[in-house]
Amino acid sequence: MPKVRKPKSGWYVPRKKKRRAGPRVTPSERGLPPCPACGEWSMQKDSSRVELYCGACGAIMGNSS
Repeated sequence: MPKVRKPKSGWYVPRKKKRRAGPRVTPSERGLPPCPACGEWSMQKDSSRVELYCGACGAIMGNSS
């Protein structure tokens, strides 16, 4: 076997996948809380901006203000 010199920067070590600290479901709109019913981060505001609803389970929260 031929001898192989170690590179100055060291051997390349493939890193494991980084742990994601955030929620797995991407928020549909920024600044909205997670759904109180299912816990997913998929709350959305309706077109008239009156109610919040969950895109995952369909739960409706009343007035957003």
